[in-house]
Amino acid sequence: MEYQPGVCNIGPTQRRRRLLLGAGSLLSAVVLVAVAVAAEWPRWTLAFTMFPLYGAAMGFLQYRERFCVGFAGVGVFDVGDGTRDVTDPQALAADRKRAVWLNAKALAAGAAGALVTYGASVLVV
Repeated sequence: MEYQPGVCNIGPTQRRRRLLLGAGSLLSAVVLVAVAVAAEWPRWTLAFTMFPLYGAAMGFLQYRERFCVGFAGVGVFDVGDGTRDVTDPQALAADRKRAVWLNAKALAAGAAGALVTYGASVLVV
């Protein structure tokens, strides 16, 4: 695997970490919903599922896209042979542009998921 500015900045090991982040965050969202329902919290508290759903989307997107938003922010990459600095200003700009886009997609997915969760709670009860 090779570093490609704005396209790919993580290798298999880092991708696995992002997959685990996504799965753990999704599990957290499920637990939050279960606790809210079991404890009979007000329905509006389901809006807080946006945070773990955002984390789940971020993890899964980074895994699928082979791109770490955090690495882009600090200007590094790790495609399997250790973390290295991005020294080319154009490559760094491309990475950061991609990071903003992925972050926006994850935020939209988290918000949509929270809206669906809330909507489902209205229909079920």
